[in-house]
Amino acid sequence: MNKNKKILIVPLDWGLGHATRCMPLIAEFLQQNCEVIVAGTETTNELIRQTFPSLQYELIEGYEISYSSSKWKLPFVIAKQIPKILLKIKSENKWLQQFVVKNEIDIVISDNRYGLNHPSVKTIFITHQLQIQVPQSNRMQRIVNKINHSYINKFSVCWVPDYEINAIGKELSNPKGIKHLEYIGNLSRFEKQDNLEIENDIMFLISGPEPQRSLLEQKIISEFIGNNSRKIIVRGLPKTSEILVVNGFTIFNHLTKKELQEKILSSKIIVCRAGYSTIMDLIKLNKNALLIPTPGQTEQEYLAKELTARNLFFMLNQTENILQGITLFKEMKFEKMPEYDLELYKQQVKKTIGKI
Repeated sequence: MNKNKKILIVPLDWGLGHATRCMPLIAEFLQQNCEVIVAGTETTNELIRQTFPSLQYELIEGYEISYSSSKWKLPFVIAKQIPKILLKIKSENKWLQQFVVKNEIDIVISDNRYGLNHPSVKTIFITHQLQIQVPQSNRMQRIVNKINHSYINKFSVCWVPDYEINAIGKELSNPKGIKHLEYIGNLSRFEKQDNLEIENDIMFLISGPEPQRSLLEQKIISEFIGNNSRKIIVRGLPKTSEILVVNGFTIFNHLTKKELQEKILSSKIIVCRAGYSTIMDLIKLNKNALLIPTPGQTEQEYLAKELTARNLFFMLNQTENILQGITLFKEMKFEKMPEYDLELYKQQVKKTIGKI
């Protein structure tokens, strides 16, 4: 019955997490005998293609948001890019109108791409960030969220990769002003599995936007010179699988889904950014971590603080000494990860297909 349903899935290019959290949805739509088309940048397409090589892939321009090396300059750097982002939103909407007709699309899944709504096709917007944090100004936060909600309300429904009760994102995931909201639970591409035999003392998972990704990598290497622990860095650069050895670190530019899961489960300590998709992965694998939020990225800073307050993770600012942070991390007595329904999104996929 569902064989002819065509699903278009388009993740944002702002970090790899938007692409990785689309993977369980792709797998479930395929399980329901749907045809899936993925549209994205070369980087996001390549990442998804490694797991789903036989899908149809289309290129679409990314938002190409650049960051600042300074936390305090970041809001101004982002603000300067708003006109460019608005043009991309307008452009992708025009692209969608043509693509839907040409390819007879039944459902559009947009992970944080604001222009992919359509008047005659079911369009689904995926985001966990429904209350954008602007700590510099409560008034500006209200304005930003009013604009954010006005864009989201153009879609048929908003899927939140979180839980209505005991939400991972807490205030981020509990908005006011969204018309059609459905919680779909944890969207991790990993499989639930026990820890493996320890191979590494510390694993640094440092994907994310430049220049902050490189700045963190340089800080890690400089602080750990002379440290004899078994250390690996995973850069999250999917265009190359090169492996390097630098100052006692084994550095992987990229790992496949299976390899990355195994490295996480066989590492004693995980140090990573506080990206929401990374947190969903760690919760599913029941793995605590030391979180270093990207400076100035208020969503990550909020998540790291809240999850540290709940005694599930431990936060360290990028300006602080990482070795000292790891010493404190070792002394922590963490709470058990919440027992979430890890297949909630599957129910939502089946329900959605049944209505088309």
